[in-house]
Amino acid sequence: MGFLFGLLISKKVNMDPLVNKVWVNTLLPLAIILLGFGLDIKVVFSDHIGFVGLVTIATSIFTAFTCTMLLSRALGIDRIEAFALGAGGAICGNSAVLAVAPSLRLSTKQTGSILAVVNILGLATFLSVPIMARVIGLHTDAAGIWAGATVHAVPQAIAAGEAMGGDALVLASGTKLTRVLALLLVVPLAATFSSRAGEIDGNTSKALSRIPMFLPGFIVASVASSFLLPESLSQPMEYSGSILMVPILVMIGMSIQFEDLLSASRPILTVGAISTICMMAATASALVILM
Repeated sequence: MGFLFGLLISKKVNMDPLVNKVWVNTLLPLAIILLGFGLDIKVVFSDHIGFVGLVTIATSIFTAFTCTMLLSRALGIDRIEAFALGAGGAICGNSAVLAVAPSLRLSTKQTGSILAVVNILGLATFLSVPIMARVIGLHTDAAGIWAGATVHAVPQAIAAGEAMGGDALVLASGTKLTRVLALLLVVPLAATFSSRAGEIDGNTSKALSRIPMFLPGFIVASVASSFLLPESLSQPMEYSGSILMVPILVMIGMSIQFEDLLSASRPILTVGAISTICMMAATASALVILM
C-alpha cells in the first residue's frame, strides 16, 4: 500500500530524485536488519515443518525461479529484473525484491515495476489459496503448508492460514518464515547478477564485494532472536522494521511516473502471473503426493 500511495502522489510532490535515493539507501538496510529479528531459525527443525514442509518450500522456490528465468528470457526481459522478480515470488514479496535490488543495481523504475507486479500477485495468492485449498480438497495441515509456501508476504501468508482454521495458522507461519530464510542464500547469489548490462560477472571477488552490508546484520539479528533474545524484545524490533518499510515504499513510488510503470510492468506481470500459477500447481501436487 505504501508503494501505491507514493505512486499516486508522485505528480503532486516534486521530491528531488537524488535526495529520495539517499533516503531509501539509508533506511533500507536498517529496515531489513530489523526484519531479521522476526525470523526464528529453530522453526526449520520443528515438528510443525518437518520433511513435507521443507520439500514443499524447495519445490516452491525452485519452480518460481526456474519459470521466471525461462519465461523472462523468452520474452526478452532483462536478466537482473527476472532475478528480482523471481526472488519476490519465491521468497517474500517486497522485502525480497528490496533485499536483492542493491546487488543487482536495479534502477528505481525497474524496482518499481517489479514491486507493482509482486504486490498484485501477492494479493492474488492471498485471496486464492484458501479458496483453492477447499476446491482441490487439501486438508487443514496441507492447506497451511501450501499457504506458507506460496503466498508472497509474511502477514498475508499468516492471514491466509488463519482463514483456514485449525493448525493451518501455525503451519502457514512456520512454513513462511522458513521460506524467508532463503534470503540468506539469494542475496549473495544476486551479487553474481550485478552487472549493469545484466550479464553474470565472472569475477568472484567483485561479485562478493557487491553483497550488501545489511546481510551480516540480518544474519546476526535472526540468530539473536532465535537463541538469545526473548520474544518480548525481538518482536518489537521486527515490527519496527515492518513500519520502516512503509516510508521506503512510499519514496520509491514517488520517484516513478505512472505511465512509465504501466508500459514496463506488462511483460513482467505476464511472467510473474504464469510463474505464480506454476508455483502453486507444483507445490499443491507435492503436498497431494506427500500427504
